Amino acid sequence: MSKITIIFLLTLSILHATEHVLTIDSGYSVPETHLLESIIKEGFKRADIPLKYQTLPNQRSLINANNGIDDGEAARIWELNKFYPNLVRVPVAIHSIDLVVLSREDLNIKKPSDLKPFNVGVIRGMKIAEQMAEDVNPLSPTKTTDHLTLIKMLSTHRLDVIVTSKIALLTGLSETKEKGFFMNSKPLLSRPLYMHLHKKHQALVPQFEKAFNSMIEDGTYKKIRDNFLQDLEKNISDSIRMKDD
Repeated sequence: MSKITIIFLLTLSILHATEHVLTIDSGYSVPETHLLESIIKEGFKRADIPLKYQTLPNQRSLINANNGIDDGEAARIWELNKFYPNLVRVPVAIHSIDLVVLSREDLNIKKPSDLKPFNVGVIRGMKIAEQMAEDVNPLSPTKTTDHLTLIKMLSTHRLDVIVTSKIALLTGLSETKEKGFFMNSKPLLSRPLYMHLHKKHQALVPQFEKAFNSMIEDGTYKKIRDNFLQDLEKNISDSIRMKDD
C-alpha cells in the first residue's frame, strides 16, 4: 500500500470520526428535558460536533450510556462514575437540582435545619431531598411518588411544607388548580450536574469543557436557563407568591 493511500485512508478515518453523531440521553421528563436539550445543543454547536438528543426513562438512560449503546448522559451528579464506571464527566456544571420549599404559610425557612418542626413531604427516589429529610429529622417525613400528590397533601393540611426540585414543582403546580402557596425563590440546597460521555469519547472532554465554559462566560447559559424558568413561573403566577428572602 502506497504512502499516499495510507494518508488518504487515515484522513478519511479522522473525518468519519469527526462527523459521527453523538447520541446523548436524558432521563429527565418534559419540560425539564427541553431545557437540557437547549443547553447541550448550544454546547455541541460550539464544539462543532453533531448531536442526537433523546429522552429515555431515567434508569434506561444511564444504562444505555454506560454500556456504550448511546454516547453519553445529559446531566448527572459529579460522582456518577463511582456507580457507572464507563462514564466520564465533562467538568463544567450545565444544570443543577435546586431544592425549594413550598408552603401554605409564609414560613421563615432559610436552611435545612429550619424544617425540623414541620411535617415535610419529599419525592420518593429523589435522593438529595430524602437525605436532607433524614438528616434534619422533621416532625414527620412523608414520601410520595409524584408532585401532584404532594401538592394535594399540602393543600389539605396533611403537610406543612414540600421540599423538592424547583422545576419539577413549578411543572406540577401548572397541572393543578391548587392556589395560595408560598415558595422561596432561593434554593434551600443546590447540587450541580454534569454531562457525561462514554469513555470511548474521553478525548472529546476538553472540547466540550471549552464549549460549555464559553457559554457560561458570555452569558448564554444563564439566558437559556432564566428564560426557561421565567416561562414556567408565568404559568403559575396566580398560584404562588415567590419570596425573595
